[in-house]
Amino acid sequence: TRLIGVNARHCLTLIPLLAILPLACLLLAMRQGAPRHPGLAGAVAGLAASGIAATFYASSCTDDSPLFVITWYSIATAIVVLAGYFAGSKFLRW
Repeated sequence: TRLIGVNARHCLTLIPLLAILPLACLLLAMRQGAPRHPGLAGAVAGLAASGIAATFYASSCTDDSPLFVITWYSIATAIVVLAGYFAGSKFLRW
């Protein structure tokens, strides 16, 4: 029960949803530059956006077991990092 918790589904959907706006803003800011590796730059933007989103999500999540946080937050972060990688590869080319 400490691994699954009550909000595992909410965590996997809300963190990526909350990360959409920060990721879009970071990618728009990165378009002004010329990253050498656009996919990697997008992945880093996804990592930053998921950190912002996870912070907001954690303020209202009642599941605070370390096993829950390590498992589900990491999976949600990986989803956002992959989305950032693919978005960066497409939108940050020059």
